[in-house]
Amino acid sequence: MALPPRPDGRLPEAPAPPVDGLTDDLLASILIRLPTLADFGRAAAACPAFCRVIADPAFLRRVRALHPSLLLGFLTFTGGFRPAEPPYASVPAARAVARAADFSYSFLPRPSGWVVRDARDGRVLLDRNDGGDGIFTKLAVCDPLFRRYVVLPPIPEDLAAAVQQPHLLDLERKFEVFLVPSDQEAAQTSFRVLWMAQCPTKLVTFIFSSVSGQWHAVVSPTWKDLDPAKSRVTMTRRLLYFRSYAYGCFYWMMMSITPNFLVLDMARMEFSLLKYPSHFSGQASIIVEAGEGRLGMFSFNARFGESFELDIFSTVRPNQGEGANEWKTLRGAILPYQYRYRILGVVNTRLLIQGDLEFVDEDFLPPNVGVLSIALNTDYERVCGMIDEALHPLPLIGYPPSLPSPSI
Repeated sequence: MALPPRPDGRLPEAPAPPVDGLTDDLLASILIRLPTLADFGRAAAACPAFCRVIADPAFLRRVRALHPSLLLGFLTFTGGFRPAEPPYASVPAARAVARAADFSYSFLPRPSGWVVRDARDGRVLLDRNDGGDGIFTKLAVCDPLFRRYVVLPPIPEDLAAAVQQPHLLDLERKFEVFLVPSDQEAAQTSFRVLWMAQCPTKLVTFIFSSVSGQWHAVVSPTWKDLDPAKSRVTMTRRLLYFRSYAYGCFYWMMMSITPNFLVLDMARMEFSLLKYPSHFSGQASIIVEAGEGRLGMFSFNARFGESFELDIFSTVRPNQGEGANEWKTLRGAILPYQYRYRILGVVNTRLLIQGDLEFVDEDFLPPNVGVLSIALNTDYERVCGMIDEALHPLPLIGYPPSLPSPSI
């Protein structure tokens, strides 16, 4: 039946078809054009049809390919979450996650005492010392948003026997444990965990896969294997610092007479070395992805009483351990000397640092810089205020609560 004319004589427009009448493919073609992650979150909460399309794993992979994960804030090792603060862009999502997730981890098995060690892909890795020697602890991976967890089996005795007199990494830890970034095409509920100890003669590494449910040994090179130029085979102290991840590889700054980066290729499960820039001796350096297959490096140099220099370099990505020996200086930046800077990590190619007050002048107190996010072009953003160094803050990246699927 024809619609009656409007009072002005014009024919009325036909009503828009209901959302439920659109196919999921058409809805996906429309929704993928939303400009921000926050818009996806709001759309998913708007109606069941939008939520069904956005929650589909294939659609979420498209979203994540277009929109990097948001830096939401920082986890503390004792349990707790410090969300990003205005005017940082992810504040709405950070506040939503703070309301929805359980960062006290009350859903984990009792007794309490779980300590946060790493966070990645919506998961948090924790451990608990049940009265052992502090080398082998109980490990758990959890999803604080959906309150799910998996307790990992202990490292088998035959593997554990390779760990001999590991060096202390700080006042209480004798090992490093961390999550491996997930392959976007892999099942969203699968994950891997790396366990590493720096022993006097070699580096011992184990990997756990949630698919097999088992621990396996990674080839453990001796320090002499990693650097034949070293005159001593036995190391008397910790050598590896500032872990980062880029293009499928983990990187550590290897502190020795001639600094290098230790590289662990996760596809080949092999270690190699990446040479440090010639005639340069940064005190703290970390690797990032610089785009177009290139590696970037942030490096701090401290001049007591003058300034902290942040030097930025770039080089070609190594090809199976070959090349990438020529570093190109991109730029440098001078940071106020009144602060003692420490590296918190890397998120989406940006360096995260916190400036703690080092010197206090009665006549001049610099503004509280808090936590800064710095790009390769030295542009920076303030993420939040100061976080107690004793809390060992860890960056948490992710999406608004209406976007993720359960990760465990």
